[in-house]
Amino acid sequence: MNLTERAILAKADLNKLWQTSEEERNAVLIRLANLLIENKEQILAANQQDVKTAKTADYGAAFVDRLTLDEKRLQGLADAVLGIAKQPQVVFQFEEEHKRADGLIIKKQRIPIGLIGIIFESRPNVILDCFALGLKSANGMFLKGGKEAKETNQIFMDLAHEALGKSIPDTLFQLLLDKEAAQEMLQLKDQMDLIIPRGSEKLIQYVKDNSKVPVICHAQGLCHMYVDDSVDASEMIALVMNSKMQRTGVCNALETLLLDSKISLADKDQLFHKLDEAGCELRLDEKLSGQFPRYKKATTEDWRTEYLDAILSVKEVADVRAAISHIQFYGSHHTEAIVSKRPESIELFLNQVDASCIAINASTRFNDGGELGLGAEVGISTTKIHAYGPMGARDLTTTRYCVEGKGHVR
Repeated sequence: MNLTERAILAKADLNKLWQTSEEERNAVLIRLANLLIENKEQILAANQQDVKTAKTADYGAAFVDRLTLDEKRLQGLADAVLGIAKQPQVVFQFEEEHKRADGLIIKKQRIPIGLIGIIFESRPNVILDCFALGLKSANGMFLKGGKEAKETNQIFMDLAHEALGKSIPDTLFQLLLDKEAAQEMLQLKDQMDLIIPRGSEKLIQYVKDNSKVPVICHAQGLCHMYVDDSVDASEMIALVMNSKMQRTGVCNALETLLLDSKISLADKDQLFHKLDEAGCELRLDEKLSGQFPRYKKATTEDWRTEYLDAILSVKEVADVRAAISHIQFYGSHHTEAIVSKRPESIELFLNQVDASCIAINASTRFNDGGELGLGAEVGISTTKIHAYGPMGARDLTTTRYCVEGKGHVR
């Protein structure tokens, strides 16, 4: 079958998924979590093939890190699948019920979106996250991963199909293997209900420009942190180090640090030394570069660059308003942080910075589905409609009205 025929069949099979119970869908997820551990040797062997291919093709270290699985990461993926199974039911539930004076009952019911296409790059965990969240929310998923994770993606999808058993058609969860299939999927406005691209800016722009299906973008994370002089050096250093260096090749890692001009030279020197010692390349604005000439000078391009690497651009700003202005111009609506003990500065930052997550005296690394209690995510939306931030099972649903009467007429 061609992709259109496969999508038509999957669309028709959605009714079979909607007829399953929450218990049946959760049982599939529990089986999948067990299969991941039972087949860990085969999974890691397949992943090593992908890693070897990526290294041979000279992909960067950050790219290879996102691609690589080990026993600890695989256990984390199995735990995430189990965690989603244990979450409260989100689909086909009624909410916001009220009764009119004439006795008519008006309710809202949460329902699946339908058939969703996910286009992503390099991260094989996306297959499991999307399958688990799609099943939990009773949505079908067509998944197009990058060729660099081909072997890992395939074994994950095979295990997902095995976990489905006979009660849920495997037509609802399909792995697309070629670029042409992804391009064709963007045209299926009668079969696909939503497209979610996550990856490079080039990929996101291509999907936006070419899709006839509604799109929720999961774009780059050019994350900022503003620090003022009300915070002591030890807290500043801990938050910056975690945000930048805990894992550099991820979308919620810090890329630009904005330091208040009233922070002492000694505290800045201590921070820069810690970053340098950890292997982070610093790119400082003109003023800071004059004070600390041993570090590289930043260019205008640095302020608009998502490094996904151990590189940090640093700018000195006059105050919180100057920091906000910089973020408003260069920010990517992903994650923005303020480190301050001043309530008025925090309130101003909250009210004027537009991002899917605002971190207050906390690391940018918390903007993540698992950390925010979603179990996992299909990605972090930088599009305000229909979701903003990490998308879990609830974000893969919409609502409809249900009107219940006793022979009521208008």
